[in-house]
Amino acid sequence: MTEPATSRRGFLRATAGGAGALAASGSATAQAAEQPDYGGYLDSANGFGGSTTDLRGQEEVTIAVGAGSDGYAFDPAAVWVDPGTTIVWEWTGAGGDHNVVGESVEFTSGDPVGEEGYTYEQTFAESAVVTYYCSPHENLGMLGAVAVGDDIPTVEVGGETGPSVSGDAKALGVASGVAMVSTLGLAYFFMKYGGDYDDLDT
Repeated sequence: MTEPATSRRGFLRATAGGAGALAASGSATAQAAEQPDYGGYLDSANGFGGSTTDLRGQEEVTIAVGAGSDGYAFDPAAVWVDPGTTIVWEWTGAGGDHNVVGESVEFTSGDPVGEEGYTYEQTFAESAVVTYYCSPHENLGMLGAVAVGDDIPTVEVGGETGPSVSGDAKALGVASGVAMVSTLGLAYFFMKYGGDYDDLDT
């Protein structure tokens, strides 16, 4: 009998390697990402949704004032920037009169205004998590935050896309994938060699 090009041992090694790669990729997918920690300040913020818009690397960023369906939101509600980035709040004209007032750091755009196109600029030189609000609509959830720099508290999140999946479910998914790869590998082996592989190790 002519020995096939692929030995049984080589084929089983390749199958095990594929299963290991699948398990490793499952572990990498399960790793969490980091986002700034706002200490719960944005839990009731309109338009937040739990994610931060990462704008690091830009010299200037713009935040809409009076966003959302009712005009009582900042958009984006949370941004992550570098120290020295110019933050420009620009009024949309929706939702009545608004202003920007620092909660964790003292700053203010002044009296509330409703004029579309009105802007207010602020720069933060030091790493910090800066929280702010619109004074007329703070109780309606018009809250925002600017995360500045990398030396700030962060929290691990499950990622920006897809539903949250528990650790047990991820482990079951990886185990199922390994079982499928192994089963398909063995099926291929027995179909190709017909179970008659006594001479393959010689």
